[in-house]
Amino acid sequence: MYTMDAVEFNEKVMKGHFRKIYPEIARQVINRTGVITGRCIDLGGGPGMLGISIAKITMLRVTVVDLMQECVELVRQNSLEEGYGHRVDAMQGVAEELPFEDRSIDLVVSRGSIFFWENQQQGLAEVFRVLRPGGWAFIGGGFGTLELLREVEQLRANDPEWSRKRKERMTKNPPEHYRALLKRLGITGTVEHEEAGTWIIFSKPEEVKP
Repeated sequence: MYTMDAVEFNEKVMKGHFRKIYPEIARQVINRTGVITGRCIDLGGGPGMLGISIAKITMLRVTVVDLMQECVELVRQNSLEEGYGHRVDAMQGVAEELPFEDRSIDLVVSRGSIFFWENQQQGLAEVFRVLRPGGWAFIGGGFGTLELLREVEQLRANDPEWSRKRKERMTKNPPEHYRALLKRLGITGTVEHEEAGTWIIFSKPEEVKP
């Protein structure tokens, strides 16, 4: 996604420019879903800052799933540094083939990774499969608030490539695209879009069988 390695991305972006957005997104996720116990997946979570932020305000056991082994190692490092190594772990994996049993997860979150999934429809189907009845998904990309977006834009003002790629991802993945995916999968949910971000939000009905 960026012309820097995982360690540099962790330090300069996740702990730097984007540092403030993860606690805010975590707060929004929990306020919306009400999920505070059980198991959570931070899908495509990179170095795990969203998952760690969620662990800080809940009792959830969080597993960060990422394609890169370097990110798995960074999650473990970051969670230990933040004092949450006992509730935040990581493993390699992809959205299209989640290494979890049916109906085993209470909350799936993902910020910024769906744009890079090989097959978005299959990835969303997998998320639905692993959710327990009553479980929630909060997937998309955003900055928490418009004010935080403006802060990030200021910090990245000398990086026009970042702005170009962000606009390109938004153009290729409009809200209508995600609504169509949910419809094809038979998933009842919402796609909320505003300047600060776009989020796919759904809950697995209690009566649905795996």
